[in-house]
Amino acid sequence: MPVKNFKFQLFLISLLTLVSCSKETGVEERIVFWKSELYKIIPTGTPQEEALNKLKEIDSEAFVNLLSGNISSNLENIESNGIPCKDWVLMATTEIQDNAVIKHSISSTGRCL
Repeated sequence: MPVKNFKFQLFLISLLTLVSCSKETGVEERIVFWKSELYKIIPTGTPQEEALNKLKEIDSEAFVNLLSGNISSNLENIESNGIPCKDWVLMATTEIQDNAVIKHSISSTGRCL
């Protein structure tokens, strides 16, 4: 009987860990903010070089992926009070086609235990 109880407790701890590391409300709000902000600063049709220069104002290490031509940049680090995630990093991929911006995508990665 103790083995079943231990397995159940382990399951509950695992479930709690997964739930607590899910995106926080603040992270989702910042994703919405940045998506809107990027389209204001760098609208669709902006030339790649101009888009890269504007993204370098946000992230000096923004770069063009040589295989795809898309631009990758880090937008923001968000501190978290949650456990097990210490903080979240928001990243942007600015998709380029025919040397012009066609789309911005925002993703987040939690730095978790």
